Order: sequence, then C-alpha cells, then structure tokens
Amino acid sequence: MDRADAFLPLRPVAFAVLAALADQPRPGIEVLEHVNTTVSRRPILGPGTLYRLMRELRQTDLITRTPPRADRGPVDERQAHHELTPLGRAVFKAEVERLTRTMALARRAVRTAER
Repeated sequence: MDRADAFLPLRPVAFAVLAALADQPRPGIEVLEHVNTTVSRRPILGPGTLYRLMRELRQTDLITRTPPRADRGPVDERQAHHELTPLGRAVFKAEVERLTRTMALARRAVRTAER
C-alpha cells in the first residue's frame, strides 16, 4: 500500500483544504474563502474549525507553513501562508483518483436505475 493511501478516504473538509492549496500557497483566510465557495448554502468552515484542521494537516505532514510570496502583492510577515507537502500532494492526487472511480460507479448505478 502506498503511504498516501493510508490517509484515504479523506474527510470532505480536509479534501477541500488540500484542493484550495493544490495550485499555490495561500494564507488561511484565502483557504477559508475557497473552501466555503464549494457549498451553496451556509459556510461549512469557520476560522476556528479551519485553523484546528490546518494544525492537524500540518501535524500529519500534509501541509506546511511557508513565507508569504512577494509576487502576490505587499508582503505581510504576520500572515502565514500554507502549501501542500509532497505527501500532501500525493494524498490529494490519490483522493481525486478515488473520488473519480466512485463517481464513475455512481454514474453507472444511475444509468442502470433509469432503465
């Protein structure tokens, strides 16, 4: 078994945080905004829940803190950015593949049920 597979399946909110960090490092507030845009109703994460989850993801080596990037505007050294670690990227990719297989199974089941 691949080390990434040991983390699967991810909780939906953990997957959403990894997805928010998949393309670039972000400060927590941007992660929060990205995660909360994935639902149409009330936000699924508040700041306290997000920061507890991010601490857990750091402790399991899926994300890490990184200095703010100067190419994204004025640098505020107080604002920690977060990014995926190599393990976090592998877990994210493995979960995307798992969910893709699950969705294919669900589509087949729907087509069968519609007959």
